[in-house]
Amino acid sequence: MSQQRKVANMKKSGKTESLDLHVLIEKEGRLYSALCLEIDVASQGRTVVEAKKNIVEAVRLYFEDVYAEGDEKEFIPRPAPLEEWLSYF
Repeated sequence: MSQQRKVANMKKSGKTESLDLHVLIEKEGRLYSALCLEIDVASQGRTVVEAKKNIVEAVRLYFEDVYAEGDEKEFIPRPAPLEEWLSYF
């Protein structure tokens, strides 16, 4: 099990903001799964590096969609289940 701290960039109102997010990366069979704990967004990759790259893109797309729809209050934050948080710590 690999635990990573991740920095993601997102655009809100035309400005780019950096976020420090918690990402849990675990090997599952032949793949690595990545889960952003603050917003319960997941991705995967064949390597840890690919899983990190893919979760950054998934988080960026999530925020892009949430802000485009004006759903910030409903979807930020949207934490992962408690058992995932406990796996991180």
